[in-house]
Amino acid sequence: MATKNAELTVQKHSKIGASSYSRWSRTHGGCPGSVQLSEGLESPESEYAREGTMAHEIAAQVLEHHFFTQGERYTIPHGTTAETMEAIKVYTDFIKKEATRARAAIDKGHVLIEQKLDLSSVYPGLFGTADAIVYHPHEKKLSVVDYKHGAGIAVDVEDNLQLQYYGLGALLSTGFPCDKVELVIVQPRCGGEDIKKWEFSSVELLDFAADLASDAKATEEVGAELVPGKHCRFCPAAATKCPAIKTQAQILAKLEFKQGLKYDPKDLDKALKFLPALEAWIKQVREFAYGEAVHGRPLEGWKIVAKRGTRKWTSSEEDIVGYLTDATKKKENDFYNRSLKSPSQVEKLISKQIGTKLRTMMATVSSGYNLVPESDGRPAVLLDPKSEFGKIED
Repeated sequence: MATKNAELTVQKHSKIGASSYSRWSRTHGGCPGSVQLSEGLESPESEYAREGTMAHEIAAQVLEHHFFTQGERYTIPHGTTAETMEAIKVYTDFIKKEATRARAAIDKGHVLIEQKLDLSSVYPGLFGTADAIVYHPHEKKLSVVDYKHGAGIAVDVEDNLQLQYYGLGALLSTGFPCDKVELVIVQPRCGGEDIKKWEFSSVELLDFAADLASDAKATEEVGAELVPGKHCRFCPAAATKCPAIKTQAQILAKLEFKQGLKYDPKDLDKALKFLPALEAWIKQVREFAYGEAVHGRPLEGWKIVAKRGTRKWTSSEEDIVGYLTDATKKKENDFYNRSLKSPSQVEKLISKQIGTKLRTMMATVSSGYNLVPESDGRPAVLLDPKSEFGKIED
């Protein structure tokens, strides 16, 4: 069995791959019709996506060098920031420690980096790539690790469809005797927990395999259902080709909601449920139009302009502060802002024992309220309409 993947370049993605499963999964409220609608279309790669791709490639090189090619040289791409390397180190250190803890035998393929996963036995066309897999032979456990470089939205590991897809693929592709599967997300740049784990019996993936096969088949049905939702944000066809979004938007545009005006609560419910899809569509249209203009294909009546400029220092901090202290006779501290790090940032610097005491010095305070569906797991809050009116957030 191969212990490493020498090809670190990005391979062709499955049209029914793991990263888009939440979009096309009929079982989980996704849009099976989006697969056929997106045929031949590519989502424009954002700056953040390019940064994430580069971080994954660097991380793979670091781990390949550590486990398999220690005699070979590798270089970090020019321009890679210290923040990126610090985040990558959190991920690579975890894999190294996990391999040590698992007493993984490298020569037996117990550590797999950028491992290709074949799920064609579940349904043709299902495949993907796992960032890292570590097999624990003494526990008969597979740890499937996914590195998230993004700093925007924290990704949950429990019930994560992408990770379950990878977990099933690892189970089928490695052939190791396996009683348990552990899914791990490493996301160092988003605040909160850097590493999240979810462990369960490998048998539980059999039910997931049935859902995955059913969902994959649904994408190939003639007239596969189009279901607008938050997932439209990641659909290549949403901005230009989706008739479901257009039709629903036209219907809702005719509705009017004003204080004191009679309305049908069912219409309001329908409008609220469609807003995430509409908001996702609006954002994608803006990004699509921007991408067209950047690539020299602007629409008539539109143009690219520079954002409002902000002043930045060009000299070294030492030279600037040195000049200011000499010129103004003020102290160095007068030219610095000092603030305490957040609780999440501080907790990363201290032991659990110190953290227990520190928790008596902090509180979790909500900044306001959100209107959410009844299916949301958070408890409802009882409000006094007179005192709270105007505080509710979108």
